Amino acid sequence: MGYTQSMNDYSLFINSSEGSCTTLLVYVDDIILSENDKEEIERVKEALNKTFKVKDLSDLRYFLDFEVARSKKGIMMNCIEYELELLTDAGLLACKPAVTPMDNLVKFSSTGNVSFNDVHANRRLIGRLMYLTNTRPDITFFVH
Repeated sequence: MGYTQSMNDYSLFINSSEGSCTTLLVYVDDIILSENDKEEIERVKEALNKTFKVKDLSDLRYFLDFEVARSKKGIMMNCIEYELELLTDAGLLACKPAVTPMDNLVKFSSTGNVSFNDVHANRRLIGRLMYLTNTRPDITFFVH
């Protein structure tokens, strides 16, 4: 269909020609189409529908726990539901918020007196926090 696979993200396909740019992002069985040419989007949807059963969900609202909100000022992405689930699972939902969640001078070591009773739960929590840094760059330093 004239799309080129991105070298930076193999699930991203791009088609640009004469002022028109269309991107197609594939994740398992979900596809996000973005465009500045409505006719190209309709052409792609028709071509995909000939081979696969395609359901058009209209404007993007959620994708991989990201909530997408549009306004006249632009597009905003957040993970509020993901954050609440993470806090609930960690037992920290009722904690008092802090401007800086952690002292950046704290040093961790394997011989320290911090107890990690459930190593798998702690690894999962760190992985979830790393994913959260996609929309919360303010916690990136502390997570990493």
